[in-house]
Amino acid sequence: MTTRQLRVLRGGAAASVAVIASAAAHTLAGGGAPSAWLMVAAVLLAWPLAAVAVGRRLTVWGMSLAVLVSQALFHVAFALVGTAAPGAVAHLHHGALSSMPMGGATLVPDAQMTAHHLVAALVTVIALHRGERMLRAIARGIVRLLPAAAADLAPLEAVSLRLIRPAVARVPQPVHSTDIFRRGPPER
Repeated sequence: MTTRQLRVLRGGAAASVAVIASAAAHTLAGGGAPSAWLMVAAVLLAWPLAAVAVGRRLTVWGMSLAVLVSQALFHVAFALVGTAAPGAVAHLHHGALSSMPMGGATLVPDAQMTAHHLVAALVTVIALHRGERMLRAIARGIVRLLPAAAADLAPLEAVSLRLIRPAVARVPQPVHSTDIFRRGPPER
């Protein structure tokens, strides 16, 4: 895997996990649940920015920046669109500071909301950072086991395995007079 592909994968993971964790925390805290399309849109918007933020190597700072960017984009999108619940007023629990009020929603969170976002970001960064390290350790273990498994499978290499095709019953087709051809020279 190239470093570019790894960055895109890390950015996508950071954006997805950050948005899902933020939405789950928001819902568990008593707020309305965001709609699925809003979450998908937030992930798709955050993915490129998160891919740039994570950097070439796995670092806590890069992952933190990617998660915070993803959470901020989700927060803004959720503040503008609101909950999926019919008749619910969009994101009313934010503070009085508002740079752009939209139907009761505010884009600038109060101190309590900011603290909750930071705690969610911290948990997400730890899970992503440790999760990637765990996956790398598992992959290294599998790679170490492969030569031993390949040695056990060596006798099977001599066996020729061929693809067996199932017999297909052919249904006879009616013969038309135009389908019959004559052998011989063409008629003049």
